[in-house]
Amino acid sequence: MITKRSLISAATAVTLATLTLTSTVAPGASASSVTVGAGPAARCADQLSETVDAYVTTTHDKDAAGFAAVLDRDVTAIFADGETLVGKAATMEFISAFFDDPAWTQTFDERVRVVRGCRSAFVLWDSVFTPEGAEGVPLAIGVTFTYRKGQWLALQNQDSSGPVSAPTRVLDQSAGPNAG
Repeated sequence: MITKRSLISAATAVTLATLTLTSTVAPGASASSVTVGAGPAARCADQLSETVDAYVTTTHDKDAAGFAAVLDRDVTAIFADGETLVGKAATMEFISAFFDDPAWTQTFDERVRVVRGCRSAFVLWDSVFTPEGAEGVPLAIGVTFTYRKGQWLALQNQDSSGPVSAPTRVLDQSAGPNAG
């Protein structure tokens, strides 16, 4: 028999499972993925996958026009040496010159992905940037995406000395006082 108490208990369990998610990525483990929400949020998570794939593919292919298509107009980029680019024009000025050099390679190994419905997302990669004839430089690259007018766009790109520290913990704090 379904009672008011059993419904409240079930609703509480679902709410806690949705709002309090914790995951850990150990060295060599596959990426951790947290999606908060269901229904339209799942559709947005699928759309994010397309944008993330485009971000990586356009970097690999050194496709500046394709890369520009995944950037928000207000994008910022902060490099491991502290250099900072503010805005799409500044970012694309750098990217165009960077992509013109055919002599480097870069890898992306996704470690963490957190999707907050159709609002924001974060992806963290272990990356190795290898200039021609030089040792590879390990980086941790984190990109925050925003969902604007039905499209995911990169809003902030942070490159740090890598690799990603392990274990990487993702705490979903959507139940906190600033949620929503």
